[in-house]
Amino acid sequence: PIDHESVIPQLVEHLAPILESSPDGVYIWLDPHHWAFNGRFAELFGWTAAEMEATPFSLDLFVDPADQEMFVWNYQNRVGALAFPVTFRFLGRRRDGSVVQAETDMIPLTYGGHTLAYHFVRVVGV
Repeated sequence: PIDHESVIPQLVEHLAPILESSPDGVYIWLDPHHWAFNGRFAELFGWTAAEMEATPFSLDLFVDPADQEMFVWNYQNRVGALAFPVTFRFLGRRRDGSVVQAETDMIPLTYGGHTLAYHFVRVVGV
């Protein structure tokens, strides 16, 4: 197994071509202290990459409180359990407080003995 602290840096290096060229926002989540994202993800929700990096991970960064329970349920019951990938829509909340309709492809990923969530996120409505 790969040491917990090394998983995200190794995956970011491995997935750099996808992170850099995806038209979608992309993020990889191991736990609230170990996650990474591309610049497009920060941009979708009104952040700069530097601002988002300086802010601890929380669903409050990009998921409206009304949809956070559903978001977590999908992670716990579909991705965390390694059941299957899932695509769903949610209310996204931008940094300025505005709400947008967003969609994510939440994909279970195992790497070095760790279970992660690999997300592709796009805004689908205004």
